[in-house]
Amino acid sequence: MRALLGLDDDTAVVIREFRYTEPGRPPRRTVVAVLPMDGEAHRWTLHRPPDQITDQALRAALLHQPPA
Repeated sequence: MRALLGLDDDTAVVIREFRYTEPGRPPRRTVVAVLPMDGEAHRWTLHRPPDQITDQALRAALLHQPPA
């Protein structure tokens, strides 16, 4: 994430996995948040567990999903 977005060491990157048991919801999703010291925070959601997120999937999420 750091290399992909060219982030400095002062920018925090938080990755969290969520699991759901309710019907109709994806069983697992990963939220990636970028929290710069100065500036606006951004968040992306990928509907897969962290260990299944490839560089290609991350790039696609960044390009096709505006940050929240």
